[in-house]
Amino acid sequence: MLLTKQLQDIKTLQQDVERYDKINLKLNWEMLETRPHNETNDYFYYEDQELVAFLGIYRFGNKAEICGMVRPSKRRNGHAGKLLNEALTQLKSSGIQTVLLNIPSNSTTGHRFAKSQPVIYSFSEHQMKWNPHIRSKTGRDDVVIKEAQAEDLEYIIQMDAQGFGMSETEARTMYSPGAEKGHYIVYANNVRAGKLRVIVDDKASWIYGFVVTPSMQGKGIGQAVLVRLVQQEAAKGQDVLLEVALENAHALKLYTSVGFEQFSTQDYYTFSE
Repeated sequence: MLLTKQLQDIKTLQQDVERYDKINLKLNWEMLETRPHNETNDYFYYEDQELVAFLGIYRFGNKAEICGMVRPSKRRNGHAGKLLNEALTQLKSSGIQTVLLNIPSNSTTGHRFAKSQPVIYSFSEHQMKWNPHIRSKTGRDDVVIKEAQAEDLEYIIQMDAQGFGMSETEARTMYSPGAEKGHYIVYANNVRAGKLRVIVDDKASWIYGFVVTPSMQGKGIGQAVLVRLVQQEAAKGQDVLLEVALENAHALKLYTSVGFEQFSTQDYYTFSE
């Protein structure tokens, strides 16, 4: 688990880099704040007690994402490459099969760095924010969202496997007992119809892992869930955000129809070695 000072140093550096580069870094704060004790996921470089460079690993089953940053005045000194090599060595020893480098789409320095690495472009994701001035009809009135219970964990694993193109074995590696916390189960006509996760970060509520049971898709369930959820979170004074892959045209259309608007894009590169 990261120390309070380390988290504050990361936050300060993130703010400085985002302000200088006019970008949005995806540092997955919900994961930074809950790091397991038995894994090395974070790499730091300090000079005179000031954080100069940081790199974080974010594991999802047998895949991992990497995102890092370097203080603008200290760039082109090899700090990013050194931290990246340490992280890749650690991931290789852990048996991680796929490693993705995450770069904000509009980061000139980030893409320049990516070109110096053995990576190939893989995909991009839009980060979207709900606009409360865009109203959408609730739709189906038989759709209910309930907090997940321990007995729902197997269903959550099955939905991840079916919704995100992975095996159940791979999906299972992302969960441990109690991992259902923060997840919601969708019911339509009293039957489980999907699942999602909501992560609250300060004034932002992020929607992740939204899947409607394949046999129940195309029946207005997704729209009903999103409308209810954004209303629920907005009533608490929260901004509501989510991510969607650019090639997922169906999901992109659904989110747009409910009032979500793009505010940033993240590019992902796969390491070829």
